[in-house]
Amino acid sequence: MIGLISATAAGRTGAERLAAAWPGRTRRYEGPVRETLPAAFAECDQLVVFLATGAAVRLLAPLLAGKGVDPGVVTVDETHRHAVALLGGHGGGANALAEEVSAVLGAAAVITTATDSVGVGALDLLPYPVEGAVAAVTRAMVDGSAVALHADATWPLPPLPACGAPTTGPTPPPAGPAAADTHPHPSDTGTAPPDAAESGGTPTPHEPRPDAGPADAHTQPADAGTAPPDSAVPLPPDAAGSGGTADPDEARPATARTGATEAGASPAEAGAHARTRPADASTAPPSSSDSLPPDAAGSGGTPAPDGPRPATARTGATEPAAGPADAGAHAHNRPASAGTAPPDSAVPYPPDAASVGGTATPDEVPDGYVVWVTDRVVGGGGEGDGEPRRIVFVRPPSLVVGVGASRGVGRDEVLALVAEGLDAGGLAPASLTALATVDAKADEAGIVAAAAHLGVPLLTYPATALAEVAVPNPSPAPLAAVGTPSVAEAAALLAAGPGAELAVQKRKSAMATVAVARRRPRGRLAVVGLGPGARDLVTPRAVTELRRASVVVGLDQYVDQIRDLLRPGTRVLESGLGAEEERARTAVAQARAGHAVALIGSGDAGVYAMASPALAEAADDIDVIGVPGVTAALAAAALLGAPLGHDHVSISLSDLHTPWDVIERRVRAAAESDLVVTFYNPRSRGRDWQLPKALSILAEHRAPSTPVGVVRAASRPDEHVQLTTLATLDPATVDMVTVVTVGNTATRDVSGRMVTPRGYRWQTSDRGAAQ
Repeated sequence: MIGLISATAAGRTGAERLAAAWPGRTRRYEGPVRETLPAAFAECDQLVVFLATGAAVRLLAPLLAGKGVDPGVVTVDETHRHAVALLGGHGGGANALAEEVSAVLGAAAVITTATDSVGVGALDLLPYPVEGAVAAVTRAMVDGSAVALHADATWPLPPLPACGAPTTGPTPPPAGPAAADTHPHPSDTGTAPPDAAESGGTPTPHEPRPDAGPADAHTQPADAGTAPPDSAVPLPPDAAGSGGTADPDEARPATARTGATEAGASPAEAGAHARTRPADASTAPPSSSDSLPPDAAGSGGTPAPDGPRPATARTGATEPAAGPADAGAHAHNRPASAGTAPPDSAVPYPPDAASVGGTATPDEVPDGYVVWVTDRVVGGGGEGDGEPRRIVFVRPPSLVVGVGASRGVGRDEVLALVAEGLDAGGLAPASLTALATVDAKADEAGIVAAAAHLGVPLLTYPATALAEVAVPNPSPAPLAAVGTPSVAEAAALLAAGPGAELAVQKRKSAMATVAVARRRPRGRLAVVGLGPGARDLVTPRAVTELRRASVVVGLDQYVDQIRDLLRPGTRVLESGLGAEEERARTAVAQARAGHAVALIGSGDAGVYAMASPALAEAADDIDVIGVPGVTAALAAAALLGAPLGHDHVSISLSDLHTPWDVIERRVRAAAESDLVVTFYNPRSRGRDWQLPKALSILAEHRAPSTPVGVVRAASRPDEHVQLTTLATLDPATVDMVTVVTVGNTATRDVSGRMVTPRGYRWQTSDRGAAQ
């Protein structure tokens, strides 16, 4: 609840406006501020105080108890010019509240927290539990000191807070000669860019965490349960790769070219080779001790335009496959101290430690400031040796504890055994996401109370489901009692989901058993439509997905359009025309490896684009998110007027993927149905007869004067718009970056605009009612 406190008529007016804008979220406090402020401070989660900041400080000072419990407070001046985040900027949400207040009142949000001021993502805003030297590491990030990112296996970081607004102006042209022509001429061979039909404004040749358990689980929420965070989204794994001093080429997005011959490339091979220099030790694990660039983990303020950018590597179809040691190697890598970490893992831990847990040894702990994504208890790091601790541990939602018990077990016994099991595995309690057991124990008071105490849900499963889970320690006792040879181990594995492993096998007390399972990191695939080409037609959601991705897969020329939006360290796997299925396979493979992947296409990715082949490859082992974009048809229609005001259809005239006889049947059906038709891929130099043929079919059912809109390169600098007719259209003026829209029998030219009436004025039904 947001408390609204005012002392003057102007303040009351502002409070009324906020209350009207936020129905159900606010509570008004009337009366003297000296009396109402303490009450609101005790009763509300956040406060908006219409009072001078100095006066608010004096009144609030005696009420402060600590940043973990105090509400966020925003003060607003008498003229509503400033909304000041005064107290609890991050923990209390005052920074976000100040932005909301400013949006309603037209005020300027005043935010003074150091991380926000320098454009650094705040560690205490991460939705995963964070432990350790948060203040010290945050201070290092603000100061611009190197901060290393480490991650066990491929556990990714959750979505990071935005650090600086992305560019909203025109897309910067790519560097080098390619900048001269971002719109290649139509193909001589008629090879329509397979992604040209990706519904971008101009079809150019540029091309939750899972639920705690399976669906059959029965969930009993804890009294203070922790809601599953959004799907894990990595901080760019190579974000560690640019330590703030690399030259621009070393710090661009790690780009790998993939070709049709690379179908078998492993995730480790995908990021290999070269615009980066090889690491000093070729066996160093990828990103093994790299320093975070300024806005990757938010270390070091806002980089200069020529400063660190996501590191770039390219591979060609003819290049040898990269080995794991090559993948993602950077100039700032150091050799691992033990073992070879999985791809994109930044922690040089022994392989068995990653798979079975265990407390990390002091030798594993690197020097300097570190953000470490791990569910393991890590020793060392300066604690106890006279040096300040310099590690922040981000705890992924990775652990599930299975519990079996005799009737009447007490809560404290269950809690003690859970703690013992986690300690035995060297595992962090903060990564615990659920307790799991058999349905027969769903009402066992001791287990239910233990889950509530831990703040996690209790998941229960039928004995028949648990009996099907292979476990290392089956027993006849639970089989006789509840109908399954295993409760603790089987429930832990089933709740942890596909690919889970036992981190701690069954352990017993007098009346209980527990086992700990570790989830397999679940990847995330966002299929992102970039729109027709203009930067201001890229949706905010698309920008968000691009900036949260650790891997971006796309046609090389589409990548050039959005490269500046990517976080430093983002790996870019780009390829040329004709590799659409390979791109889809690559994107899905990267997601299955645990990464947050953005698969990009122009326009809307679900229209003549990459969503279809990607979803055909994907299964339910990854999260898939579709991000809609502005299509070529919509961009062209907006320029023409309102040609799509009634029923319409889009048809691609490229016969590379669809036989011409099928295309012709569809054109005839559209003609006979009197639909407005938008033609994609209408004509190239090697495929010049399909458009005239399609127009002749439409002409059998429409007058020669039917309006036809021809839009080339919609929303791009060389955009061209022509309104003509079915009789006068010259197909020679059309190419592969053109969209042709043919009106229906009701479409009109109204003051130079193409308009297809919906029927409100111009058409009536047989009954005389408006359509």
